[in-house]
Amino acid sequence: MAALSFIKPLSYLLFFSAIGFLIYTMVAGSKKLALSEKSKGDDFEIPEESRFILSFKPFYQIFGPLIQKLPIPGYKSRMNKYVVTAGLEGQVNGNDMIGFQFLIMLVFVFCGFVYFDSTVSIVLAAAAGLAYPYLWLYEKKKQRQETIKLSMPDVVDMLSLSVEAGLSFNAAVQKVCHIYRHDKDPFIVELYLMDQNIKLGRSREEALKIMADRVELMELDSFSSILIQANKMGSSIAEVLKSQAERMRSERFLKAEKIGAQASQKLLIPMMIFIFPVIFIVIFGPYLIKFIMG
Repeated sequence: MAALSFIKPLSYLLFFSAIGFLIYTMVAGSKKLALSEKSKGDDFEIPEESRFILSFKPFYQIFGPLIQKLPIPGYKSRMNKYVVTAGLEGQVNGNDMIGFQFLIMLVFVFCGFVYFDSTVSIVLAAAAGLAYPYLWLYEKKKQRQETIKLSMPDVVDMLSLSVEAGLSFNAAVQKVCHIYRHDKDPFIVELYLMDQNIKLGRSREEALKIMADRVELMELDSFSSILIQANKMGSSIAEVLKSQAERMRSERFLKAEKIGAQASQKLLIPMMIFIFPVIFIVIFGPYLIKFIMG
């Protein structure tokens, strides 16, 4: 009993100390980010960041040597791929995310031990701690893919207009990236990285394949494949870009129509559960009261 009475105050002290350190780290990180944004000027902005995970970096780096020795190459490769697709590869890597999983698992286990003190609760807390960072990264990846899918028609249309105006494809990519450099559009970021790969000596075909592999999006993979085929066949890039923009815009319109048509069907069950019973009570309630009262 004496040991338990000592552990709980110590656990509260550690918990609130961690919260204070987290707040301090986030404030300091935001100040550094503001200074770096001021110093950037007109440079291209690569927007994706994770202040939440980076604030825990001093803690999860402790698990680095352990993670290096873990025999889970498939899981490490998957986490690295998710980090790249989510646009976070410049700040964290797959090992960092696994270390973050371990850290959150320990925090959840600690909270389960302090507040519930049962084996089942501790096991569930450990599972939730391992799952939360993975689900967070997966959701961020899906959100970025959806954002790229939505912005592709407009950006490809701008590329088409630039090529029709007399610019080469590479010059058109650079022009569009310069115009939208502050919009924080992930598709613009991917085009910028593709242009950087070309400047570093890679062929256009190789740079397009790298971009498609990074994003793992069917629409972007199709777009890259068509551009590669047009480059091999010597077809007009302007016509290909224009047709691709029209196809993407029509697909987006059809998808919006499909979602609108499904909305009425999805509303049927909530109406039956919540609205219709209220209507029946309003209509038949007075008659029922009169019948009960005689």
